[in-house]
Amino acid sequence: MAQFVLITVYKTKIMKKFNVFIASILFALGLQAQNYNPTTNEYFTFSTGEKEVFKTIFNQVSAKQVQTAFDEYLKNYKSKLSAVKGVDGEYTVTEAVLSDINPSNTTMAVKITELEGNATLYVHYLTNGKIVSTNNTPSEFGGYVTFTKAIANKAVFVAFDDKIKTENNVLNEKEKELKSLEKDEEKQHDAIGKANKSIKDSQAAISALQGTLKNQQAAVAAKAKQVSDKNNEIASVNVKTLESNIKDLEKTNAGIIKEKDKAREEIAKINGEIAVINTNLETLKKGIVAQKNVLSVTADKKVLKEVQTLEKEEAKMIGEIEKKKGEIANQEATIARLDGDMNTNKNTITSIQTQIANHNETALKDQLKLLEKELKDLESEEGKTQKEIEKETANISKQEEAIRAADAEIANLKAAQTAKKGENDAQKSVVQNLNTEQAKFK
Repeated sequence: MAQFVLITVYKTKIMKKFNVFIASILFALGLQAQNYNPTTNEYFTFSTGEKEVFKTIFNQVSAKQVQTAFDEYLKNYKSKLSAVKGVDGEYTVTEAVLSDINPSNTTMAVKITELEGNATLYVHYLTNGKIVSTNNTPSEFGGYVTFTKAIANKAVFVAFDDKIKTENNVLNEKEKELKSLEKDEEKQHDAIGKANKSIKDSQAAISALQGTLKNQQAAVAAKAKQVSDKNNEIASVNVKTLESNIKDLEKTNAGIIKEKDKAREEIAKINGEIAVINTNLETLKKGIVAQKNVLSVTADKKVLKEVQTLEKEEAKMIGEIEKKKGEIANQEATIARLDGDMNTNKNTITSIQTQIANHNETALKDQLKLLEKELKDLESEEGKTQKEIEKETANISKQEEAIRAADAEIANLKAAQTAKKGENDAQKSVVQNLNTEQAKFK
């Protein structure tokens, strides 16, 4: 909407200027027409003194144009103006035979002056020793009036010629300006065509780049996962931690060995106690046999009671031995359990040692470094593609703005062409009118 308002304002200004231009031309045609006033007779002072002259006052005709016309007209009579030395604008004509007036020679004294672009012609005619006047040459006077008028007509014709040339030059310049406006409009149309092509090229480029970008994003994501996996792989194996774990397990096994040795010592101690009990038991059994042998001979209650006491003691010893054997079994079970723990720890140590042996952290870090470089390169390519898309998108916006500007300029140029055509038509009218006016003086 703002663009339309600007174009309308621009057109309005152009039309106002055009109307002013037309008005000025019409005014000029009315007030500045080339012409001359009717010839009069009076006296004028030449360098040689006062003389009776034919006086013609011109409108918009210069002294030079009058002098040119006078010279050209005299060629018909094989004569010419001769400048009077030291006197500006004064000429003489000698021995001019104006055969259409009389057969005698005519001598002329001529003065051409100019004020504000308007020339005045003074001509003093002398024929057969007589000054041409109504009194001196009544029969020939009209011919000299006609001759003077012919000079005046020729001067106006020359002035029109110069004016027509000037106005034709103006017309040519306006025609050139119109063609320049038309060429400018063609350039704007060409610019729109180029901008539209550039937009289509950018749209095609964006479509292709978006496909490339999608593939690059997928490649970046895949490579990023490889980097993450490699980092996890490196982080999953800490050699120092594993070595510390081995030391802890070895320390645990050393403690188990001590516990086993302690258990074995306990077993040895218990076996020693059992041996002592067995020795005492053998002695007790022998005492029981001896007491029973006494009972077989006599039924002494005291002996019987003692035998019973010894047998109780024997049973107690046997029970104590069994108890000791249970303690040994418990210690042997503890040793067996500790052996199992040791074997488990040894297997764990072997596994950890294998893991350490198989884990080359330097190689893994080199692999990680390579993966990170590949990821950086892929991200760089992705960034370049995104920038290319942004560049093409910016170009589309730029070309769209250029099209809008070109459309506005075309509207302005069309308005200017319309105004210029109007000026040209008006200028052609000026030239035509000048030609028409000039024809009156031919």
